[in-house]
Amino acid sequence: MTTPTIASLRQTLQQLRRRRARFFFIKAASLSVIALAVSALSVSLVGAWLEPDKLGSIILFGLAVFAILLITARFLRLLRRRHTDDRILAHYVEDHIPDFEQRLLTSLEFSEDDLKFGRAGVSQQFIQQLWEDAQTHVVEQQRRVETVAPAQQSWMTLAAAVAVVSVISAMFLNSESLLKSGARLAWPFAISEPLAVTEFLPEIGISVEPGDLELQRGSSVTIIARVSNAAPDSIDLRLQDDNVNWQDVSMNRDGSGSNSATYSYFIPSLQADTTYYVAFEERGQQSSPQYQINLFDLPQIEQINLAFDYPDYTQLTDTTEEDSGDMIVPEGTQVALDIQFNKAVATARVEFEESYRDSEEDGSELTAYPDLDLEIDGDIGSASFTVTRDGVYRVFATDLAGLESQEPLDYFIRAIEDAPPELSLRRPGRDQEVMPLEEVVLEVDASDDYGLSEFTLNYSVVGSDEVEVDFLSEANVRSVSGSELIYLEDLEVEPGDFVSYFLTLADNNGLDGPAEVISDIYFLQIIPTDQEFRRNPGMSGGQGAGGGQGGDSSALVSVQKDIIAATWKLRNRQSEVSPEEFGADAEIIAESQREATGRARMSIDRLAERLNFSDDTYDSAVENLSLAIEQMNLAAGELDKVQITSALQPEQLALQYILKAEANINRTNISMQQGGGGGGGGSAQQEREDLRELFEMEMGQLENRYETPNSRGGGSQQNQQEIDKLEELARRQEGLTRAQRNLAR
Repeated sequence: MTTPTIASLRQTLQQLRRRRARFFFIKAASLSVIALAVSALSVSLVGAWLEPDKLGSIILFGLAVFAILLITARFLRLLRRRHTDDRILAHYVEDHIPDFEQRLLTSLEFSEDDLKFGRAGVSQQFIQQLWEDAQTHVVEQQRRVETVAPAQQSWMTLAAAVAVVSVISAMFLNSESLLKSGARLAWPFAISEPLAVTEFLPEIGISVEPGDLELQRGSSVTIIARVSNAAPDSIDLRLQDDNVNWQDVSMNRDGSGSNSATYSYFIPSLQADTTYYVAFEERGQQSSPQYQINLFDLPQIEQINLAFDYPDYTQLTDTTEEDSGDMIVPEGTQVALDIQFNKAVATARVEFEESYRDSEEDGSELTAYPDLDLEIDGDIGSASFTVTRDGVYRVFATDLAGLESQEPLDYFIRAIEDAPPELSLRRPGRDQEVMPLEEVVLEVDASDDYGLSEFTLNYSVVGSDEVEVDFLSEANVRSVSGSELIYLEDLEVEPGDFVSYFLTLADNNGLDGPAEVISDIYFLQIIPTDQEFRRNPGMSGGQGAGGGQGGDSSALVSVQKDIIAATWKLRNRQSEVSPEEFGADAEIIAESQREATGRARMSIDRLAERLNFSDDTYDSAVENLSLAIEQMNLAAGELDKVQITSALQPEQLALQYILKAEANINRTNISMQQGGGGGGGGSAQQEREDLRELFEMEMGQLENRYETPNSRGGGSQQNQQEIDKLEELARRQEGLTRAQRNLAR
């Protein structure tokens, strides 16, 4: 008969086993459900993303079935491992409830047979008591024994499974693609594949410009590719210029339509024969046919060497210039051209064009040089010519194949004209009044760009032989300074005389002949020594009315000097102006001379009408003035005949007589001042003073009618017009002189 105590103990363990198995099942089942739900979601997501065909869906279905089987097997294995006997369960309880102190394990070591029949060394009473003690502790620890198998973790796992299934179900319900994918994977064998429809696309067309081409080496080219029935994002231009390697460059997309596009690529300079085509990826590899660009070389200049043989007068050493072409050389330079071409040529020539002067005043066109044919030796051509003027030239060549050079460069010829010599009169630099015993120093500078052949000073007293002084110690010097001391005492001059001087320069031009420059004419006017002393304000003596004015030249003297200067300049520039202009200028000077003559004659007439006083000094003055009028008439006659050189002699004699008349007046003035203290001569002195003042007024030394246009009578207005004409003529002559000097520079 079974002992109630051990049966009760085993029943308690059996209840604990069932409770623990139930919670374990809930937990394992919940985890399996979670795994199955996640697997179904994963497979459905993959199917929605890949959108596989029927075969792909079957593969995914197989993977899903495999996952389900794997999860199920795992679940069953866990359940099988949870079947335990009483001893294992007792050991589990002892581990969780230490208060049992191994009573369960010890009680389970004895069976009912041991209690009935006993065991060696153990009494039946001990076994019975052991079971009762264990049962007592089980009863005491009943609540703790029931909680050995916790329920909280199992219920939480179940809740998690419910939540996961709910979320995944919601995802399927809210996503059409996911639901459709899951439905296809649930039984993929029912999927029916759509019939394949073959789409026939039009053939892709490629056109390339310019295709095969011949170009001059160094030219640029633009490759254009047009693609039809396709519009690729980019295409490549493949180039080969060494017959070995291909170079790929991306072409620029210029424009596109709905199903076409245009591309281009610019090659700035081709230096070798080139093969090219275009290629791109569109429905497979697409490419155009291959095209060829063949290059040729036109004959052209590689280098120009120049050899300059300068004219002897320039005293320059002959030179050469390599790799040049433009030239700036003196006129008359012999230039040898040595032209190297890039290839052998059959013929070549130098063609010249007209050029224009740089001067703003003379923009005339220059005649072109005659064209030159080059002597050819392989790729070298040579020729020579003489530079005589500015110009422009180009070189044209034809090679052995008949190709001609195109658009050759312009090369410039600048001919440096031989500038006329330059003169500078440093001292005195102007007309000057001097005394008969004075020594006058003349200092002059002269220069020329290549050298002087003549540099002389010429001076003379009117009516005497001309003295010539040569300042040039040696020929062909470029710069010379000269000085000359003129002893007036040796010239035996007296008041009223004057010394005229001028300078003559010539360069060493050996082509057109020496260029001669003649300076203006200058005057050294001889005045009395006592007149110079009278200018000193500290000098004692009588204070006559005209005492302060004796040293000033009259207006008539100034006009006559201007006439001489104008005649001198006109003679020196006779070869530079037209005959019409030369005659017109001579007529202006002649009119001025006649007007001065009329003015002097009117002065004499007025003196004769107003005074009956006779004085030797004033008689001499009137006589000299009459002689001056005669010479003026002679000069005007020569000017009317346009005999300019012949007119200079009477013009200068007229000036000399006018100056002598002034000297007579000044001597009278001095004598009056010296005799001013006598008592008996007061009336005579007053008459002399009146006569002197009247003479001076008529001669123009005071501001009389001769100088004032608004004064009484019409003669003064006419005289002023003649003075204006002379001044205008002088200005025009000076302007022409400056223009010639600027052009020479």
